[in-house]
Amino acid sequence: MYILQNVTLAILIAVVPILAGVDPLRLTLLSMALTVIVLPIVVLPFLVLMNDEHYVGKHRNGWLGNAVVAFIVVMGFVLALVAVPLEIMGS
Repeated sequence: MYILQNVTLAILIAVVPILAGVDPLRLTLLSMALTVIVLPIVVLPFLVLMNDEHYVGKHRNGWLGNAVVAFIVVMGFVLALVAVPLEIMGS
């Protein structure tokens, strides 16, 4: 019953922008651009935490895990540099 109430509430909240006249496609593009901006900020601390022996002990990342996380952070920065100007210029 609790899940049903949460889903119903989420649907009601999601309907509000549509009723206010917001274009769903523009809202989706804006949310994707904001996600790209936040991604490197959120993922970068994991690179530090996953190598801290105090927190994860012997289960620290190896070079491959570090390379993958670093690649994700770099790709996030590149996507942010591309997506934000496109979002602004594309209106």
